[in-house]
Amino acid sequence: MTDAPRTRDNEAMGDVTRTVYGIYYPETRRVVDALWASRPHGWYEQNYSGKQDGMHRACMERWRAWVGAAGVTLGDGFVHEAPTAGANEAIHALLAQSAAFGRPRIHVFAGEYEGYTHVAAGLGLEVVVHPRAAELFRVSIANKAGAGDVFWISQPSSIDGNLWTGFDAFRDWLPTGAPGVDLVVDLTYVGAVASETPIDLARDHVAAVIWSLSKPFGVYYHRIGGVVSRREVPTLRGHHWFKNLFSVQLGQRLMESYAARELPGRYNKAQEQATLRARETGEISPGACASDVVMLAYAEASGGAWKDFARGDGLRFCLSPGMDRSINA
Repeated sequence: MTDAPRTRDNEAMGDVTRTVYGIYYPETRRVVDALWASRPHGWYEQNYSGKQDGMHRACMERWRAWVGAAGVTLGDGFVHEAPTAGANEAIHALLAQSAAFGRPRIHVFAGEYEGYTHVAAGLGLEVVVHPRAAELFRVSIANKAGAGDVFWISQPSSIDGNLWTGFDAFRDWLPTGAPGVDLVVDLTYVGAVASETPIDLARDHVAAVIWSLSKPFGVYYHRIGGVVSRREVPTLRGHHWFKNLFSVQLGQRLMESYAARELPGRYNKAQEQATLRARETGEISPGACASDVVMLAYAEASGGAWKDFARGDGLRFCLSPGMDRSINA
C-alpha cells in the first residue's frame, strides 16, 4: 500500500486520475483507419453546391436510434437538432442562450460535471448548487429556483459514474416543486454503460438533451456530439454549414458498428480488474467499487487521503490510464 494516492500534479503517472478521460479502444482505431483509408475527398468538394448541408442528418438519426436501443426515450418533441463539437459546444450554446434570453441563473447538484459551472461563470451566470439527497433537494430547489431558471444534470451521472436511481422522481417532481424551471439533460455517458439505461425524457420541461461520443469511444479530439431541443438554439442555426464532416461520418460509422452497450460490456472485466489493482496499490480507497460507467469507480465515503477525488458526498476515480494500458498493450 502507498501512503497516499497520487495527486493531480502527477496523476498521469499512475493507473487512476481525478479528471475523467476516455479510452481509445482498438475497435475505435479500426473504424477510424477504415474511414481514413477511404480517402473521402468527395465530401469536401463542390461545397458551393450545398451537398454537404444535410450530411449530419444520418448521424443524428443514428444517435436517436442508438440511445433508444439502450433505453433512452426521447418522444417526438425534440424537433430541433444540431451537430456540435462534442458536448462542450452544445453546453456553451445552451448556457449562452440562458445568459442572453433567460434568467442569469442555473442549478446543479453538488459534484456535477464541472464544465457546466466553468462555462456558466464565464458567461456571467449564477450557479446554484444543491444536495442530491431527495429529502434535501426538494427544499433547496423550491427555495432557490424560480421560473426561467435551468437545471443541468447528467444521466448516467458524472458525480459517481452511476445511473442515478432517483432521476425519475426528480424529473417528475420538478414541474410542481419548482414551476417554470427547465431541465437540460446530458447523456454523455450513455454508450459507456453495459446495462440498459432506461431514461425517459419525453416531458415538456426537458428543454434540451446533449450528447457526445467522447466517453463511449474515446474520440475526444474528433469532437463528435450534438444537441436536440424543443426550441431552436439560435447560435446553432448555421451548424448545417459549420460542421466537421469527418466527425459526423465517423460518429455515424461508430454507432453503426457497435451498439451502445457493446463496448462497455466487452471491457467491464478490465474495469473490475483495474478497480481491484488500484485498491491494492492504494490509488483508490479500500471501499471503492466499479461504477456503471466502464472507466470509473466510486466510493460512498468521502474525505481522508482521497479528498482530491471528492464529488458530492462521495469519491469518484477514473480508471482509464490503467485500463488503457491493459487493453491496448
